[in-house]
Amino acid sequence: MDLSSARLLVIDDNADNRDVLARRLKRLALTHVSQAADGIEGLELLRAEPFDLVLLDVMMPRMNGVEMLEIMKAEGRLEDTPVVMISAASEVDTVVRCIELGAEDYLPKPFNAALLAARVRAVLEKKFLRAENRRQLARLERELAEAWMHQQSMLPTEFPVDPAVLDIHAVIDPALEVGGDLYDVFEVRPGLLCLAVGDVAGKGTAAALVMARTRSLLRAGTLQFQAIAGRTPTPSEIAVLVNEELCKNNPHLKFVTLFLAFYEMASGTLTYCNAGHVFPVVVRRGEAIEISNPTDPALGVIEDMAFDNHRLALEIGDTLILSSDGLADIQDADLNSFGIERVLLEAAAVSGLDAAGAVARIVGAAQAFAAGEAQFDDVTVLAVRRLG
Repeated sequence: MDLSSARLLVIDDNADNRDVLARRLKRLALTHVSQAADGIEGLELLRAEPFDLVLLDVMMPRMNGVEMLEIMKAEGRLEDTPVVMISAASEVDTVVRCIELGAEDYLPKPFNAALLAARVRAVLEKKFLRAENRRQLARLERELAEAWMHQQSMLPTEFPVDPAVLDIHAVIDPALEVGGDLYDVFEVRPGLLCLAVGDVAGKGTAAALVMARTRSLLRAGTLQFQAIAGRTPTPSEIAVLVNEELCKNNPHLKFVTLFLAFYEMASGTLTYCNAGHVFPVVVRRGEAIEISNPTDPALGVIEDMAFDNHRLALEIGDTLILSSDGLADIQDADLNSFGIERVLLEAAAVSGLDAAGAVARIVGAAQAFAAGEAQFDDVTVLAVRRLG
């Protein structure tokens, strides 16, 4: 690591000490050295231009090293400008106070050339490494923010339905910058709607990539089946196709739970299969009913799996609630889970609300239960309300 471009500031009320330090630093190829006679003069220089390291004497008139260090800390300068204290043997207690305030190290008087070189180089290397880590972290945060934006663009916000017949709303809240949950709503053929909510095992970037793959397989498999076979597939047939593809090149057995349904707009009939996913909930006349048909295994683990179809009829005024397990698994500070009973209690209260209001109420209740505790899993809720 090339430290020759580092800018140093020596602050000491003794001109001879400043001169000795400056000359020794130049022998270390550290040629950009400025000087100040006390804390006041040193702060003026720090506020005027950036420095990579400050060598700060403890005892000085007008403003001593401790006072200057306190001001640097209050102004937030210590994160970017490390400080090494200069002290006599009798000032060790004061140096300890400076280390507690945020000074990186100290140099005893009289100066030892080898110790000076070792400590200055170590502090500068840590400073430049921290700066590089911050740059890399900022780059990663930008990339993750862009990835989340692209991931969000895969999820529909406008739905191919007559709003007088069907009201739909969905939300995904990832535990990390990007998530592994997915939902989709698209038209299979006129009058038949695909509704899907999925959950990839794990979180973060790896889960997000599998999420994107699953969502693409789901759409492409459904629409291509319709085009090639000349008939409408069943949800179980699409689950077979997606499972076969996800099992390929999957050495870590990254599995996906999926609730996949085809909804007949005219009759309100839902044909669905459930590959290891959370049970659907139907809200009807103020009661929330968990539809607990047996589930099949998750996708991406067992090849040549068969999946079962189930049927469910939505009455006019019913609201269908589909979610990922992150909703019920939200925890408070005491590690109590929100739980399916609370989900059902909140769902029962959404009768009469539109789909957006239903989602907001349920998710809001879970977040209030957590009371600010960080969630450890992605949360997805999709609400479908039959109007006519």
